[in-house]
Amino acid sequence: MGDTDSIDWTSPAQLVAWPERGRGEPVTTTLREAVAASRTIEAGSAWIILADGRILRPGQVAELQAAELQIAERRAAEPRSGG
Repeated sequence: MGDTDSIDWTSPAQLVAWPERGRGEPVTTTLREAVAASRTIEAGSAWIILADGRILRPGQVAELQAAELQIAERRAAEPRSGG
């Protein structure tokens, strides 16, 4: 995926588990929510379908998981302004 700063985490996406285990139709959510939910898939592989038709394969989903964690760590390290 490369540049994590240019990722639009709010773009519509669907998480699909393969092989599916009775989950039914994938729910459309944001990319950030789909990446977070992909961590809960224990059996099978996580794939994400973006609104523009691109399909993110398991390796790409893993890259996004790592990018999301890096962003969260950066935010946690930022000094907070407060009174």
